[in-house]
Amino acid sequence: MMRDTPRAFVGTVAFHIERWTLVDVIESAGSGGWELVPGVQVVELDVSAGTLMITAERPTDRGDVVAALCRLGCTVRD
Repeated sequence: MMRDTPRAFVGTVAFHIERWTLVDVIESAGSGGWELVPGVQVVELDVSAGTLMITAERPTDRGDVVAALCRLGCTVRD
């Protein structure tokens, strides 16, 4: 995640990840996005930049997003 990302966020936030085990899962979800945790959608994956753009529809703790990514095998960088 970006260092300036607030602890709780609403809207779209960039997370930097190192491991791309999610690529196939996210791409297979199509353009509608992929729900990471309730109310949180993965909206864009940029493999070359190492960023995952995530949109939260309601206040979401970034720690919950990081934990979900870790459970899926991704390493989130600061």
